[in-house]
Amino acid sequence: MDAVLHLAESILGSPWFFVLVLGLSLLDAVVPVVPAETVVITAGAFAAAQGYPAVIPLILAAWAGALAGDVIAHHLGRRAGGLARLLRRLRIGDVVLHWAETGLRERGPAIIIGARFIPGGRTATTVTSGMIGYPRRAFVLWASVAALAWAVYSVGIGMIGGLTFHDQPLLGVALGIGIALAVAGGIEAVRRLRSRRRGSSGPEGADGGVSRPRPAASDDAPAPGRDGRGSPDSARRPRDPSAAGAA
Repeated sequence: MDAVLHLAESILGSPWFFVLVLGLSLLDAVVPVVPAETVVITAGAFAAAQGYPAVIPLILAAWAGALAGDVIAHHLGRRAGGLARLLRRLRIGDVVLHWAETGLRERGPAIIIGARFIPGGRTATTVTSGMIGYPRRAFVLWASVAALAWAVYSVGIGMIGGLTFHDQPLLGVALGIGIALAVAGGIEAVRRLRSRRRGSSGPEGADGGVSRPRPAASDDAPAPGRDGRGSPDSARRPRDPSAAGAA
């Protein structure tokens, strides 16, 4: 990570910096340990404090890279069909995939956009969306919105730090990263609180919050209190006295 940050700082005023931002943003969608957000925030702080790199190309590079990475992760999820089938054979795996599928189909836009700001959540969401066959066009649409929101947000908080510490850009970088960590932590705390309130509505419950249809009664089995002809059960008919005596 330090080597990447040193490289970014060394080419901050070069057009190649935008290529680096695009590449890091792409890789970050598949390998979450890549410091794409840190580099974008750093660039935003220097843009506000020193006038470079240019803000609009920076936002476009971050947006394009993030969107391309999300699409790649979604495609990788679609290629994992064998893994999805294996998980569906397992009870807990089937519950989790069913829960994810239900959530993405009912609240897809909110989940795709919100996961972009949760550490590790973006990769999990994009890969899962491919595994469950979430419509590609809808995914690309909402992923593009999420990527643009993330790019503007990351550059914006970097610029807030840069404007606050105009003469000390590195302090501006630290402030921007601190704001990003605080926002991500707040989002995760709210998500955990809502999950606890829902109780067993998610995959943590006994049945993952998924109502399973009860098995239908067999057509050959008589209903309770009925014989095979639909008449009252013979247990309720008066017994034959002669039969009782014989007993």
